[in-house]
Amino acid sequence: MNLLNRRSVKMIGYIFLSLFSFSCAKIPVYQSQNLSGQPTPEFSAIPTTHFDKKNNIRYGVAVNDTNFFFTATLSDRTIYPRIMRSGLNLYFDPQGKKSKKYALKIERSPDQLNRQNLQGRPMQEPGMNGNIAAAINSTLKKVTWDANGEEFTFYRSPHLYAIEVNFTTNQYNELVLELQMPLKEIPLAGDHTFSAGLETGSSSPSMNGSGSMSGNSGSGRGRGSGGGMGRMPGGGGGGRGGQMKGMQQHPAGTSSSSAVSSWFKVAL
Repeated sequence: MNLLNRRSVKMIGYIFLSLFSFSCAKIPVYQSQNLSGQPTPEFSAIPTTHFDKKNNIRYGVAVNDTNFFFTATLSDRTIYPRIMRSGLNLYFDPQGKKSKKYALKIERSPDQLNRQNLQGRPMQEPGMNGNIAAAINSTLKKVTWDANGEEFTFYRSPHLYAIEVNFTTNQYNELVLELQMPLKEIPLAGDHTFSAGLETGSSSPSMNGSGSMSGNSGSGRGRGSGGGMGRMPGGGGGGRGGQMKGMQQHPAGTSSSSAVSSWFKVAL
């Protein structure tokens, strides 16, 4: 083997070693705050001591006897337009990896998507230049909990469903995501851990011929605590008729703003 070939083989070896090391890199572990025996906390009281420097997100996680509480402060304002357009997804993987079989999707309703497609450009909701949380709350109304292919879809309403999602802002006008979810819904490993991933949604949501989001079910599964999730009155899968032929399906500029992909492991 000549010197050139030896260098080539050595270089290939370095590449494979780097890829292997990257794939085996451990994601950070966030210890949840134990609130057993205590009532539902104020989200502002949950310490956001876990920090993802790459995505500029501070996390707080807590549990009591029945619920999991999650809060994320998204300090990078360049991602706010992307969230407005594409929504946010929170993934759960009991294997501690980055599987997306369990997904909580916070997204636009079919009616809002149809309105956006008719306009042919990203929608500027009222408050976009002011209170970003109010604008996002009025835009991302649809929530789908996909538990390994078994879906439950609802439209956000405080204290009506066992899963509660809300956006707010802190004193620095940073966007804050707040989530309350029954512990029984979260897939856990034997050591009471799971990995979670917070990601922005697809920049071009798919629509089927009826104007509703494809693949979403409108039926309640009754898995929520206190019967809350079972109260889904026939679901919310439908929009206002089909999308007009030839209309633009991909909002302009969706790839211009930053995306989020932040993964970590939670120990309950």
